Amino acid sequence: MQNFNFSKLENRENTMAAKWDKRAEIFGSEDVLPLWVADSDWQTAPAVKQKLIERAEAGIFGYSFADQSIYQAVEDWLQKRFELKIDREWLLFDTGVVPAINFTLKAITEENDAVIIQPPVYRPFFGAVKANNCRIIKNELIKEDNHYQMDLANLKLEIKKAKEKGERVRAMIFCSPHNPVGRVWQEDELLKLLRLLKKEDIYLLSDEIHSDLIYPGYKHQPVLKLLLAREEFKDYRQKVVSFMAASKTFNIAGLHTSYTIIESKKLRQAYNKAKEGFGTGNSPFGLLALKTAYNQGEEWLEAQLKYLESNYNFLKEYLQERLPQIKAVEAEGTYLVWLDCSELGFENDEQLIEFMNKKAEVGLNPGRWFGDAGSMHMRLNLACPRERLKEGLDRIKEAVKNNL
Repeated sequence: MQNFNFSKLENRENTMAAKWDKRAEIFGSEDVLPLWVADSDWQTAPAVKQKLIERAEAGIFGYSFADQSIYQAVEDWLQKRFELKIDREWLLFDTGVVPAINFTLKAITEENDAVIIQPPVYRPFFGAVKANNCRIIKNELIKEDNHYQMDLANLKLEIKKAKEKGERVRAMIFCSPHNPVGRVWQEDELLKLLRLLKKEDIYLLSDEIHSDLIYPGYKHQPVLKLLLAREEFKDYRQKVVSFMAASKTFNIAGLHTSYTIIESKKLRQAYNKAKEGFGTGNSPFGLLALKTAYNQGEEWLEAQLKYLESNYNFLKEYLQERLPQIKAVEAEGTYLVWLDCSELGFENDEQLIEFMNKKAEVGLNPGRWFGDAGSMHMRLNLACPRERLKEGLDRIKEAVKNNL
């Protein structure tokens, strides 16, 4: 059993790190402690780092492609972690989940089609719909007792209203596990959603990039696994696209490698056509990192999950004992925590954001970044050394004390 050090305070300044080196641009000050964008403040798995060093030594970095060993690594990982067995031909490799979502919408939608999202949700979902000249249907999540759930009754109503206006409701972009609220959707919830989408003949685009980052007591259910296990979805599977990556899991987002799973041959062809001209080839480093992470990184991942769980428990206890004005929404997955700041007493989101940036000097994602449904919330990234997390919480606590 190796020992992995997640407590080391790595210096990421002056490394072209968006999280650290854009503080002045984003938050207005270099003194802000960044706990926002979804990458980690620790090194990737040692095996990944070593393979990349060896690859760099080769000194030739020409055009690359995913060979059979890459496909095998992905297949093995999905089987081992989720008991999901896929056919190799369903796999397509991309530079990221966000461009992949855009390619999919480009392949399946026409101007003025309607696309469903579930705010508060990852902001690029909004951008993808707008970039493809479609209309957004907002099916907001319901928050009850510090817990979020899907509002399927409202979803049915929104679909009906759109159709009555003559609109074509073409697709839904789904976040599973959900960013930012941290839900790991359960099988019964997913099946209800899938049956509704099947009945209404709506494509499902399932962003499952955080699927490896699950807390004890919860289990990620890939939508494709549920579909493959049930005869009732045999035809509907042709309208489902899944997006995954090792980028969040192993802190290799900057290597721009993801994969898309599409069972339908016709849809794969349309998807590839939509990608033409966009320079979507992967780098040798991204492909090698993906393969090595999946083949040799599981022990490191398990250690990281334990550290994230301890960070999460520390944060919950800290807020309860020292910052009761802020409530952490119960997290089931991801290393992102959704903070309810409504009891801090601010009249609007602008005041809350200014307080965090200027007085607390902590860089968090404003809740409104995830849509109007995120009002009076902030998103905090737990994937950092405990000492750094504590410093951020201490800064907020002192600012709250001085603001009373």
